[in-house]
Amino acid sequence: MGTRGRPRGFDREAALLAATRLFWARGYDGTSLADLTAAMGISMSSLYAAFGDKLSLFAEAVQAYMQRYTAIYIEAVRSETAREAAERILRDSADEFTDPDRPMTCLVVSAAIHGGTDTIDVRKTLDDHQRALAGILTERIAQDQAAGRLDPGIDAALLAEWVRTVWEGLSNQSNAGTPRADLHKIINLAMRAWPDQGGSSALS
Repeated sequence: MGTRGRPRGFDREAALLAATRLFWARGYDGTSLADLTAAMGISMSSLYAAFGDKLSLFAEAVQAYMQRYTAIYIEAVRSETAREAAERILRDSADEFTDPDRPMTCLVVSAAIHGGTDTIDVRKTLDDHQRALAGILTERIAQDQAAGRLDPGIDAALLAEWVRTVWEGLSNQSNAGTPRADLHKIINLAMRAWPDQGGSSALS
């Protein structure tokens, strides 16, 4: 009998995480198949059987990245106020950036640093994804405006884009090795710019 249905004999999630760390550190073009199999602790045939080719593996790493931050936004916008949602997005993301069990480098930053046609395409994909997430927060801000918790004259999209800008700054700082505690201090300062109910803010 053949081996159809036999377990792979390795932890697929752990192997994907190892590959993701390598892609984050070196970019797509800078990572060879030999590098991947060594980091993942699997043979070339196992890599192809479990993930397809190198590009398919990279695409899966990108998808997992996007799903994680989508989940952060979706959970955050369930908060009582848009302000709380924005702060939760920033704090949960900062914790994610500095999680020792996950790649420290943000994929957006990695794609920007390690150029090449494939990573540039990924960078655009991730940029589009971030804009979609900003749209989720924009809707939550608009809900607060409709409920009278925020001045309706505030540009909801601009406020959401401000959160995205802070988010990217935290990502860059994390990539430079800034400790988690310091990232949260930065968030403390950043949230002071959030408009009060009367609309007063540095963002007005």
